[in-house]
Amino acid sequence: MLKKISLSLLFIAFSTGGFAQLAKDVFPLTREFKKGGFYIAPLATVSIGNKEEDFYSDVDTTYSYEVIGRGKWGYGIELGWYHSFKEPYFIHYLEAGVSYRVFRGAAEHEGTLDNQLTSSFYKSDNTFSSQHLSAAIRAVNAKQLGKKSFLSTALGVNFNYEIAESYDRSDFYPLDDEAFLNETSLQLHLQMGVGFRVSRQLILMPTIETPLITALPFDNLNPAFPFFSANYQPIIIGLRFMFIREDPMNCNAPVYDGIMN
Repeated sequence: MLKKISLSLLFIAFSTGGFAQLAKDVFPLTREFKKGGFYIAPLATVSIGNKEEDFYSDVDTTYSYEVIGRGKWGYGIELGWYHSFKEPYFIHYLEAGVSYRVFRGAAEHEGTLDNQLTSSFYKSDNTFSSQHLSAAIRAVNAKQLGKKSFLSTALGVNFNYEIAESYDRSDFYPLDDEAFLNETSLQLHLQMGVGFRVSRQLILMPTIETPLITALPFDNLNPAFPFFSANYQPIIIGLRFMFIREDPMNCNAPVYDGIMN
């Protein structure tokens, strides 16, 4: 029994000793670190498509159609800066970033053209690719989970600008008024993540983000992106590297050397 207790105490001392000089909470940062730093995050994007049924009429002709949207994987990258607060109340830090994002998807289109004499059936497999530049500002709450981990919850505003797009249809069909994404949009989004203090000056944080509402253009508040008249809810998955900077002005701050002093 004594041997087991000794081994347990040794394990506890070893596991806590390496991080004995770190703050109990990751945020707010302790005085030996600057309050601001930069981050970089490779991104993966995917969109959740829906099913739409509609029709339009022109004189004596009616075209009824069904479109099923299916998301595909895309990619991107985000660069930004965060600034933490010495005595946070609810918001532990603010961040601002710019990103390049590629969204991809497919749409299965089926329609029937009816007039007084004939009825014709159409089918097409469609694909799209949309490239964006996005600028975002977020207010972040960091809820401590453990000594070296925290839950990140952020509300933000992002401005999207479509810099390039491509569409492909496998066949022709008589639908001229399909809905597509506007060139610019302003959205409110939610981002969540789990941060891990993996070293003295690095936080690793997987994140997931999705828009909640479209503020501009104001005529449609739906946060989903329209392509081929289907709607695609964008999901952005990131792996963020947050870099913590030393503050040389605090020369008397405790120094972390990986062992208990």
